[in-house]
Amino acid sequence: MRTPRANQGFFLTSKGAAVRLIGPVGFSEMIKGTKKGALKEPPRSDKKVMAIAAAAAKLFSARGYVETSMDDISAAAKISKGGMYHYFGSKGDILYFISSTFMDLVLHNMRRDLEKADDPEERIRLIIFTHVKTYSEHMYMAKTLLNEAHNLLSSRLREIKAKEKKYYATITETLSSYLGPTVDKETLTVLTFCLLGMVNWIFAWYNPKGSMGPERLSHIIFDRFVRSLRTAGSEVPPPEAR
Repeated sequence: MRTPRANQGFFLTSKGAAVRLIGPVGFSEMIKGTKKGALKEPPRSDKKVMAIAAAAAKLFSARGYVETSMDDISAAAKISKGGMYHYFGSKGDILYFISSTFMDLVLHNMRRDLEKADDPEERIRLIIFTHVKTYSEHMYMAKTLLNEAHNLLSSRLREIKAKEKKYYATITETLSSYLGPTVDKETLTVLTFCLLGMVNWIFAWYNPKGSMGPERLSHIIFDRFVRSLRTAGSEVPPPEAR
């Protein structure tokens, strides 16, 4: 098993530089009009795109991006190498597609679920449950983003980080609403990264097919995190003291 790399950003590890994505329909187009964040049934050509991406994500998360060749991906996806180049111009294009598609999915699912609630504590619960569920259903893509996106060229990496910042901002806004106006910016930043650390690093140890299902894991994370908010001391007063 490869040792997970420590994050230096919100989800990412370091800097990289620009690749050009060729061919695939954008993820945002594929989820329009769907329920519960499911993908629309893609055209046949896009099924091949997703098959290539799925095979590559599994390889990248197990072996690493650098150690995986286009021949490896072609064999795993059961698509000829020439056919694969019809959809992606390079291995870097595939990595970008995986990273961008996963972040679009995370953002889409979070926004969809947060529309259901106004109460800040319930919104925290939904963020955690949605995050764990999305990661559990797309674990190889999640691992690829967390461990391998630093291999992207800089312009593509900036696009991914911009999406991550949107995710971070939504969490920060939700925690700020829960804690009230007395919480300072520095404490809010610490708490946001604490929550991100709890939910992001499940990829390093959690097996969704094991005895603990995603819902139970989410309950545990939510209970521990909210309990810590209520007992964090004078810097972060409990709800009844606000």
